[in-house]
Amino acid sequence: MNDTKSARRYARAIIETATDTLAVRDELAAIASTLKTNPALFEALSNPAVPVATKKSIVAAIFTGLSAPLPRLFDMLIDGSRIELFPDIAHRYRDEWNERNNVHAARVVSALPMDAETTEAIRRAIETAVSGTVQMETTVDSTLVGGLKVEVDGHLFDGSVKARLQALRRHLV
Repeated sequence: MNDTKSARRYARAIIETATDTLAVRDELAAIASTLKTNPALFEALSNPAVPVATKKSIVAAIFTGLSAPLPRLFDMLIDGSRIELFPDIAHRYRDEWNERNNVHAARVVSALPMDAETTEAIRRAIETAVSGTVQMETTVDSTLVGGLKVEVDGHLFDGSVKARLQALRRHLV
């Protein structure tokens, strides 16, 4: 079984057994972020030379008060030497949770920083388009010249001036 299928199965099992699926989603994201920003911690948990009991005590000391079934997940991943699956499990869980709750991930890239009113107007427009709730991340890319690039659930809508100029150039040449 490949790692992607394993991560998907773990994520589905967690979402089926969790009592507070939103809290679990947020905890998984926070843990994945911690592991990403602390490569030494991730290495220690992944290292086969570190005893299993030590790994479990590290996890218990750092990640206290986790919602069920996350402590059991850590135990299974550590016992099976599969802790490297954790970031993918967190990602797959978020996707599964979003799908079940009609939440769409959106990434908006603009040429200039947007004020709160503009950001909220864009969020409402995307929510209307997808008929659901949107979790939106905004970034600035000055190379766009103007306009917006909006990615929703993996679909890119490029309304930037840069893209329009490139399309015009292709059309004229």
